[in-house]
Amino acid sequence: MTIEALITSFGLVNLLALGGVVLIGLPHGAFDGAIAACLGQANRPVKMIRFIILYVVLAGLVVGLWLVFPVAALIGFLGISVVHFGLGDTRAGTGFFRYVQVVAHGGVVVAGISQSHRPEVNVIFGYLIGGDAASVWMAIDLASVMIAVALAIYSWQAFWEARWRQGFFEAGLLILFFIIAPPLVGFAFYFCCVHSARHLWSVWTVVKAEFPRHLLFTGAMAFTLTSWVAGAAAYWWCASFMMVESALLRVVFIGLAALTVPHMLLVDGFFALKRTIPSKENHHV
Repeated sequence: MTIEALITSFGLVNLLALGGVVLIGLPHGAFDGAIAACLGQANRPVKMIRFIILYVVLAGLVVGLWLVFPVAALIGFLGISVVHFGLGDTRAGTGFFRYVQVVAHGGVVVAGISQSHRPEVNVIFGYLIGGDAASVWMAIDLASVMIAVALAIYSWQAFWEARWRQGFFEAGLLILFFIIAPPLVGFAFYFCCVHSARHLWSVWTVVKAEFPRHLLFTGAMAFTLTSWVAGAAAYWWCASFMMVESALLRVVFIGLAALTVPHMLLVDGFFALKRTIPSKENHHV
């Protein structure tokens, strides 16, 4: 299929949105190597090699599970996306309201885009799982109820406490944008301009003090180029036996899911714990 035919069938806007996810959003995990180093995984070469192997194995397991159990994998990916996006956007430190914010912020992205453009998203889901997405929509509908409750609590809290209004206002603006913009455009905007930018800034403020900048950017570029090469190879393979639109969507989003699992374990798990423990220790001094 020529570029002109692809643009005609898939849409220039959708292609640009996927391009943004791949070129801007996907590399936002490129500092995972630096994060691993902060966690002591670069003290010896064998430790960094072990980290890279575990990272790749986890990503490969996600791809394998998706190919064998596509419906369950897609539901699981949407679920961890709610948690990962919510943890990145929440402002509350601890307690019940932190969980409310996580569900509200992360849910606005996943359920907001899906429910606002159900027919278009249903087509995308169909490409991703290779079949009917009824079970996926059942999970989204159930989650949407919980997300609506979280947003209601969030709005009540924001009404009474000014410190929560900025976050609630941000969530409201995103909802409006998701309603207006096509689904892939809405996701690309959030993933590139909100989530990735926020994540990179938060990680950069920590790792820049521990490592020379040239080493940080060299490592980040190596991770980025590796992910692009792997994605290009996967697309070339998929496009040989399926529709180009399906190949594009599957490579981008299954690849995104594969990288999200180890990235989330590292950033929202080990790295978050490392940043929390010192703050608690300082608090008790």
